[in-house]
Amino acid sequence: MSIEQRPAHPGNYTRGRTAKIDRIVVHVADGTYGGTLSWFAQDAAPASAHYTVATDGRTGQSVQEGDTAWHAGDWQMNARSIGIEHEGMPSRGPWTPSAAQLQASARLVASICQRHGIPADRAHIIGHSDVNPDRKARQGCPGPTWPWDAYLNMIRESLNPAPQPGHMKDGQEQRPVRFFDPRTNQQVGEGTLIEGTDKVYLKVTK
Repeated sequence: MSIEQRPAHPGNYTRGRTAKIDRIVVHVADGTYGGTLSWFAQDAAPASAHYTVATDGRTGQSVQEGDTAWHAGDWQMNARSIGIEHEGMPSRGPWTPSAAQLQASARLVASICQRHGIPADRAHIIGHSDVNPDRKARQGCPGPTWPWDAYLNMIRESLNPAPQPGHMKDGQEQRPVRFFDPRTNQQVGEGTLIEGTDKVYLKVTK
């Protein structure tokens, strides 16, 4: 997917990481796509997120994944997570993400899960309100109308695409394979290798 690079001001995030990335935090910006990216780029904004997804599916990156964005209102969660803002105006009334926005966000999250070995489940892909539910300002982020079940299903479909007709030849065998993080020797996923090719259909371990 195409990602627009819109760097945040260096004073709005922390260089590097102090913890392993194992969470993705979903936000709604209460602002426009362009306005959110511009805000992160200003030196007056003590906040940032790694990505912002527009209602039409455009995606911008403000902070690199190897750096710590200030998005969760909790330093420990910031240190271990990637934050994704979504264009929207929930303060003006009931809000739900558009189909294009949800699909783009799901593809983005799937790619992040692949890179960092994050399970595609509700324990690891969370809302801002899950981080600090007692703060009134965060109770609506991403809000009660966020379609969690559909969103997680879209992420899993991106991670585990069904083989399409014509992708496998008659009699072609499949072999299960496992993926390991070379730094920790811990299993991070599994998949199916199509014999005679270099193609693997990835299935992330739940």
